[in-house]
Amino acid sequence: MSQDLDTMIREMREGVPAGRVPARIFNDREVFERELTRVFGKAWCFLAHETEIPKPGDYVTRYIANNNIIVARDEKGEVHAHLNMCRHRGNMMCKSEMGNASHFRCSYHGWVYKNSGELIGVPYFNEAYDKKLDRKQFGLVKVRVDSYAGLIFGTLDPDAESLEDYLGGFQFYLDIYLKQGVNGSEVHGPPDHWVAETDWKICTENFSGDGYHTPVAHQFGFHLGYFPSSGSTHSKGWAVHIPGKGHGIGLGHTPGMQPFFGYPDDLVKQMHESLSPKQLEVFSKTRTAVGSVFPNLSFLIQPLSLEPGDPGVRFCTMRLYHPVGPGRMEMWSWCLVPKDASDEYKKAAYQAYTLAFGQAGTFEQDDFENWTKVTKMTGSTLARDVDFPYIQGLEREPLTDFPGPGYAVEPYVTEDNFRNLWATWARYMEGE
Repeated sequence: MSQDLDTMIREMREGVPAGRVPARIFNDREVFERELTRVFGKAWCFLAHETEIPKPGDYVTRYIANNNIIVARDEKGEVHAHLNMCRHRGNMMCKSEMGNASHFRCSYHGWVYKNSGELIGVPYFNEAYDKKLDRKQFGLVKVRVDSYAGLIFGTLDPDAESLEDYLGGFQFYLDIYLKQGVNGSEVHGPPDHWVAETDWKICTENFSGDGYHTPVAHQFGFHLGYFPSSGSTHSKGWAVHIPGKGHGIGLGHTPGMQPFFGYPDDLVKQMHESLSPKQLEVFSKTRTAVGSVFPNLSFLIQPLSLEPGDPGVRFCTMRLYHPVGPGRMEMWSWCLVPKDASDEYKKAAYQAYTLAFGQAGTFEQDDFENWTKVTKMTGSTLARDVDFPYIQGLEREPLTDFPGPGYAVEPYVTEDNFRNLWATWARYMEGE
């Protein structure tokens, strides 16, 4: 008989330092329902990129767990986030995923709200309410927001630590995705999103630096010359995580490659202005930067070459794994480009992103084929009592001279980041 959820999580916290993680966490209704309140109800979760709502009145609708959120820029340029629900009877206020509006009007009884959340219009206010309804008490339900380098995050917990403390130094690594140009990055094209029969945590783990799967799951990339590395050099690099925070990144190297290969010269020049000397020391050597912000936001930069020996073009994908049920999620995927890059580079980067990690991307198909099968198998009755070994690099000592913050080890192929991820997840699930 399977153990109850509290026992499983307690034993998981004890087992993770020794490299044991229960298979059950990847496809279980009890786990999913607790995640909604314990993880997504407490963590800082990505909502949107500022360049998706550049003008006053622009908005998008996004999710934190099962909460549909309007993210809008008001007439003064300030960003707000509110539950997409009328305070009168709970109707969905905004039925479009994106648009521009100064006000939102409920299609049920006609209550009207400013895009900053205030209730300003109530039909029959005099006749039905005798002018006694206090409209100030019935604005849209506010979601606390903060941002870093264009990323807008929200938290459902009014007592959560600041976003700066939550990121805990991982900003150092986010800058490789967000500060490639002196004026930062922007979303290029609309986001792709689709539903998949897989668990969000499998994706977060993979993008926390799973270099181990690449030569197997994506071996065609080596055979066809899409990668500037080979199976023998692929493991070179660093894995870094922020202890206790759950954030992790894998930084793969290819020995002998030119610094910042795959970037045009004008962007390399800009990075020397936008990044610190320590960041330049780390990122100039980096072939692949694949990282996750706990709980469900990930990034990947890598070069893609269509000719063997060609350094190719660098592209950046930003990805969000929105849970919609046990073993089921909605995938959101964006292409990020430097704002100041040439139109030619932006077009080439977007094409590379689409080919590799768009909805029908070659690498995307490899991953989801595996992730859906993992989810299916871990949801079986026999799998509920199975543990997986997370023992790669278990006895490895951290580097003492690494330029960046956090716990860094080499080589890049290891499970240190994953043990930190699961220890953090288990702590949230216990309510700490």
